[in-house]
Amino acid sequence: MSEGIGMSVMAWVDFGQEHREGMDRLLDAFRDESTVDELGIGTVRDAFADMMFPGTSTLHTRARYLLFVSWLATSVAAQRLPLERATGELRRRETQLIEALVAGDPDGGVIGRVSRARLKRMPSEVYWGALGRYRIRRCDEGPQQHFRTVTAMPVPPPEEEDDAPRHLHDPHFAQLPPVPDGLDTLVDFDLTREEAEFLDERIQATCPGSYLAWLVRHRTPDDAAYPWDPALTEDLDGEPAVVVAHARRLRHLYQGAPLLYNLLLARSKGWAEGVEDYEERLDTWSSSEELRTSVQEWDTKAFWRVVLDERRVNIGTRGFIDAWVDLVRTDPGQGWRSVEAADLVRQRERRLKRSRSRFDNRDALAAWEGEAGVAGLHYRWASASTMVNDIRDGLER
Repeated sequence: MSEGIGMSVMAWVDFGQEHREGMDRLLDAFRDESTVDELGIGTVRDAFADMMFPGTSTLHTRARYLLFVSWLATSVAAQRLPLERATGELRRRETQLIEALVAGDPDGGVIGRVSRARLKRMPSEVYWGALGRYRIRRCDEGPQQHFRTVTAMPVPPPEEEDDAPRHLHDPHFAQLPPVPDGLDTLVDFDLTREEAEFLDERIQATCPGSYLAWLVRHRTPDDAAYPWDPALTEDLDGEPAVVVAHARRLRHLYQGAPLLYNLLLARSKGWAEGVEDYEERLDTWSSSEELRTSVQEWDTKAFWRVVLDERRVNIGTRGFIDAWVDLVRTDPGQGWRSVEAADLVRQRERRLKRSRSRFDNRDALAAWEGEAGVAGLHYRWASASTMVNDIRDGLER
């Protein structure tokens, strides 16, 4: 897919915050392979991602975008333009930002690096929800309503605008760090110490008790592959430790289900090489130390208590996860070979896709390209770890 959704299909509509965040998750799922959810456990995956890394998205690339978007939105609002002009001006400035970042840090995660002015989903859309979650943006509304509201407010006396070019203050935003020079010509993703301290303070204030807040204060992830890397969690305790542990166990126990799903498709398609490959991958998974440990530590009641405190999960999803875990725990080494395991996976996909099930629809099976939904559960770690690295690097400057 392209880097954004066409404006003729999706535009800013100021529904409630919960609706917007739900739409953000839906849009994310179309763009990141790790979110492909063939067997329908996305609500549980996202519950853990939200508990560990609130405000994050798979589309987030760098922490400084939280400030870039805030600076641009507040500067446009300060002009008090009619709505259509304000929206156009924000897009113009975001396009300038793309060029400034390409000039200053082309490999740093520039949103729109390829599309440039043709980009359809700008950073303001991608990061707007996070700005609200961290209370950097203190209004529960989208950009258009924000511009309408600010335009309707009384104009402040001239003496209150003396510092406007450097310290813009929008009543709907927290007091932001100074706007850096070169925002429209040459800029990079390195946070200044003041900027990093601002983001640290916002995360600590709005996400207390989260793993994200703990990491910002205690650990630099660097290139750790998973959030439960022992180097990160050695002295982690309390609720964050409980959440991370449950997420880790689910990741290792569930990993076999999408592998089995793809194996069954390979068999249906008569693809001998694929069958051999997936059987080898399932053997590796089923004999792993990570699976053995997760089986020993698994506590179904405690697991669902944590998940359901965060989000509602329908009974079908709960039943599928419980049935799969029971099969694996009964026979970790060979459970995936059972008729019961194959039937469980087939029936789950059929309930989700109905007439488009790859097990029953020849066209859907033909469209399968040999791999679907096997990336594993990462819980937005790539985005979250980059954010933490950025902030901690800034704090050390």
